[in-house]
Amino acid sequence: MESSSARLSLDPRPEGEVETRAWSMIRGLARCARDPGFEPGRPQALRSRPDGGVAPLARGEVRWADWCWRPGHGWAPGPATLDPEVRALADLYLPLCGPSPPGSVAVGHLGQSLDGFIATGCGDSFYVTGPENIRHLHRMRALSDGVLVGTETAACDDPRLTTRLVAGDNPVRVILDRRRRLPPGLRIFTDGAAESLLCCDRELVHPGQDRQGQARVLGIPCRAGRLDLRALMEALAERGLRRLFVEGGGALVSAFLSQGLLDRLQLTVAPLVIGTGRPGLRVPAPDRLADARRPPVRLFRMGSDLLYDLDLRPQAGSQGATEEARPPLARVF
Repeated sequence: MESSSARLSLDPRPEGEVETRAWSMIRGLARCARDPGFEPGRPQALRSRPDGGVAPLARGEVRWADWCWRPGHGWAPGPATLDPEVRALADLYLPLCGPSPPGSVAVGHLGQSLDGFIATGCGDSFYVTGPENIRHLHRMRALSDGVLVGTETAACDDPRLTTRLVAGDNPVRVILDRRRRLPPGLRIFTDGAAESLLCCDRELVHPGQDRQGQARVLGIPCRAGRLDLRALMEALAERGLRRLFVEGGGALVSAFLSQGLLDRLQLTVAPLVIGTGRPGLRVPAPDRLADARRPPVRLFRMGSDLLYDLDLRPQAGSQGATEEARPPLARVF
């Protein structure tokens, strides 16, 4: 994407016509790029269809393109895409709509207060962020093969992890419960809304005990008393789950980040002061501030919340070049 900031005017009420159409186009681009016949090394120009799909244009018709595929850069709005709401949605989601990766791609997300907490001390997290960011979570699920949550999040929030607020298929719901202690009555094990996997220590998976309610139990090797996250990603990839959305909580996202397993990290900050509670990110700290990570970032406004989209992939060029290219001051609304 070209821009470093954008505004998302997402309405917590049912989607408007423009937003619905834009989201349909984005889903169409994701389907196009994930088709086995897609050629990522060839520039392509496409026109949106009324049904939300996309159709290729001849080389001389690029000026009429709604979307362009640029090898090495990905999707970008074309010359014909002028609506600012469409471009804002595209700016956020198109980096996640590329071809199917050979390995795994993982995106983490946390919604936190200004003082860095994701819930109160007793676990109340409904809701730290506003309805615009909740809709964003549902879109992220729709673009992913699997959505991951940890034991504490599953126990405290009893989430459904579906795409009920937006158009799109439900991802496979992946719950990490090393000790296999979660109660079987959680909705994720009983509602039948989507396929679910309970991932636990493989030593706890015995013949005839590979089910937790309607969820299938997947044994994962442990390392240092924790599930081996790399082994987990490999096991999920073998099942075709290569695009992973690590939705929470703080301990799980922090573990993925600390082990270098996230390609992107999205932090949504709400104008809320909790005072104390359950922290968001907790990663090993450097001795010098100069050694702290400062990845490329894009900033989006969602209602009264701000979403920081951090690109954690290895970057070509020096940090100095990144800083030089960044404008000294820019509005996000």
